[in-house]
Amino acid sequence: MKSIVCNQEIKMCAICGVKNNLHLHHIIFGKNRKKADEDGLTIWLCYDHHEGKNGIHGKNGHKLDIILKQKAEECWLKYYNKTKEDFIKRYGKNYL
Repeated sequence: MKSIVCNQEIKMCAICGVKNNLHLHHIIFGKNRKKADEDGLTIWLCYDHHEGKNGIHGKNGHKLDIILKQKAEECWLKYYNKTKEDFIKRYGKNYL
């Protein structure tokens, strides 16, 4: 499924627009990674924004991770016309 979080018709980093060394990031990961994939909660990120020091999975990436989770939840609620409670039922918690 394509991303419901941002329009990425051109494969590039959702943060900086770089078009090489890209990684597919499941915004909701861990045990809910497959659900995130099914629901379109994925984006392309460059190495720096995905695994680099300030990236989602990097030492200083927690703030960016939370921002993207909040954006993903907002998009999910709107796209699927669901409630915050529905999101919690599907993913076990909410980020808003």
